[in-house]
Amino acid sequence: MTACRICFIRPLVGRRVAHGLLVFAILSSALAVAMGQGTGRPGTHQSGTNVRFENARNSITIPFEGENLIILPVRVNNSAPMRFLFDTGAGISVLAAQTAAKLKLKKADDLDARGVGGTVQGFLAKGVSLSMGGVTVRNLPVAVLPLDFPCELSDIAGIIGYEFIKEFVVEIDYESKTMSFSNPQTYQYTGHGDLLPVELTGNTPRIRARIDLAGAPPQEGIFEIDTGSDGALTVNSPFIKKHSLLSLLGAKVDSVHRGAGGESKSVDARIRKFEIGRYVIAEPLVTFSEAREGVHAARDNDGPIGNEILRRFRIVLDYSRRRMMFEPNTHLSDPLDAGMSGIEFDPDDCGLSKIVKVEENSAADKAGIRAGDVIVAINGRPLSEFNSMQIEKLLAQHGAEHSLTLNRGGKTVVVKIKLSRLM
Repeated sequence: MTACRICFIRPLVGRRVAHGLLVFAILSSALAVAMGQGTGRPGTHQSGTNVRFENARNSITIPFEGENLIILPVRVNNSAPMRFLFDTGAGISVLAAQTAAKLKLKKADDLDARGVGGTVQGFLAKGVSLSMGGVTVRNLPVAVLPLDFPCELSDIAGIIGYEFIKEFVVEIDYESKTMSFSNPQTYQYTGHGDLLPVELTGNTPRIRARIDLAGAPPQEGIFEIDTGSDGALTVNSPFIKKHSLLSLLGAKVDSVHRGAGGESKSVDARIRKFEIGRYVIAEPLVTFSEAREGVHAARDNDGPIGNEILRRFRIVLDYSRRRMMFEPNTHLSDPLDAGMSGIEFDPDDCGLSKIVKVEENSAADKAGIRAGDVIVAINGRPLSEFNSMQIEKLLAQHGAEHSLTLNRGGKTVVVKIKLSRLM
């Protein structure tokens, strides 16, 4: 039996409690050994015979969609295109169990996926082909597991993970929302970004970066590059305890990650800066895990860096040479904020209408909003005209004012709310 882990990262940063996105990573090299495959050495390209570019090309460039996520159209064994999440935090590519059943994939081995507080059972399939934009990787292993993405992401059919990614040098341009996949043997980097060494542990990439809190010297850690998270940075509990970080935090807000089999508590707080190479992310909002078990209690890395930080760069992933390149774009200095209303929504409500809690002394509290209220309109527009991500953005703009129409016990109430940072 093969084992992997599932990490649930909060996908919508304005919610105090949320379902979270699935992010998969192999616990060790056990899966690679079980499949008779290695992770390779720097400068090598392990299984290029399984890669086929159309029209004798050595590179393709394709657009992607998603808000702080990377979603690509992927064909599985010549199927119609389906929406896949591109996830460097996934130590193996994943297919939703429902999708695998439709494609009649056969089980090669049992698989247990360990999450925040429990285990999800699935299986390993082999000999799978994944195609996108003019390139195909054949004979891949994939994990088949139940995927339960929230709301607008409910149609995600799978995850592109390590066994696909390692075959290429991958360039991600967050500003143009395009990706390039190139043959490592012919690729030449011509940019001027910072080149950072990459450690590939458990088939996921890690880099060294520094976290800087007021009142203490900067601490270097090894952080996982996680394009499957639309958050900023989560710091794992062993690193926090080692450096007594919780005692250094100023204003903070409690939060909960819900995942497979349970919950993981954490606190959100603003730090002085986070440094990647020579680049500085000023005053980011960071999640500090209080987990005693599960993925956020891991000791093999100090936490995931998500797309809210990565989107400030054009990044190049070159697993074959164990390196990454970071080139800052025009968003490097963007403020890194989260929800500013103080509203906690019902996590099972994709429409973000049902208010279950209001943070004391928050903008919502000052506006007279109460737990139990239901939002029916924003600025005079029916709530049905917004998706959940648009609502999150509206409620994460410091100084913005909005009119909210509420249903309060059958009565219509209109309030004005002026947003302000909680931290």
